[in-house]
Amino acid sequence: MITVEHLTKRYGEKIVLDGFSMTIQDGEKLAIMGESGQGKTTLLRIIAGLEHHDAGLIKGFSKEDIAYVFQEPRLFDTVNVLKNLTVVSKQPFKDAEKKARELLACVGLAEDAEKYPTELSGGMKQRLSLARAFMVDRPILLLDEPFSALDQDTKEAMIQFVRERAKNKTVILVTHDQSDALSLCGKIEYLV
Repeated sequence: MITVEHLTKRYGEKIVLDGFSMTIQDGEKLAIMGESGQGKTTLLRIIAGLEHHDAGLIKGFSKEDIAYVFQEPRLFDTVNVLKNLTVVSKQPFKDAEKKARELLACVGLAEDAEKYPTELSGGMKQRLSLARAFMVDRPILLLDEPFSALDQDTKEAMIQFVRERAKNKTVILVTHDQSDALSLCGKIEYLV
C-alpha cells in the first residue's frame, strides 16, 4: 500500500502540492489528472524519490519497488534498442535477451531491435520505454503521460499491453486524457 499524507511541495513562492493525501492499495490502478502545472509529475517524482518534498509523509514501499516511465523517454542513445532493455535486467544475459525480444514483439518493435534510439520516432521511443519498465519485475509502476505520442490504434494496443502486464502491480498513471485514465485505471484522483 502507498500512503501519501499531507504532502507539500514548493518551488520558491509557488506551491504545487498543498497538503495532498491519498492511499493506494496494492494492485490498485490510479489515474492522476489535472491541469498543467498542478503537480502531477512532481508527485510521481517525489514518490519515486527523485525529488524531495517540503512537508508530509510517504510510506508503504521502497524506491526499489518502482519502475518509472517518464514523460520524455530516457533511453541510452549509444546502445541499440535491444540493449536498452537488457541493460536494466539483473537476469543472466540469455534470459534477459529472450525477455527483451518478447517485450519488443509485444510493443511492435521486434524488427527494430538493432536500431539506435536516435533512429526511432517519438511514439516508438515511448513504446520502448514502456517495454523497458517491464524488464524489471517491480510491484509499482509509475507512468507519466506514456501514451501522449501515440496514434489512437497504437495507444489502445499499448493500454492493453500495460493492462495485461500490470495485472498484479500497483499503477499510478499521470494523464491529461480521461479516456486513457478510464481505460487503464479503476480510480481517478484530480489535482486542483
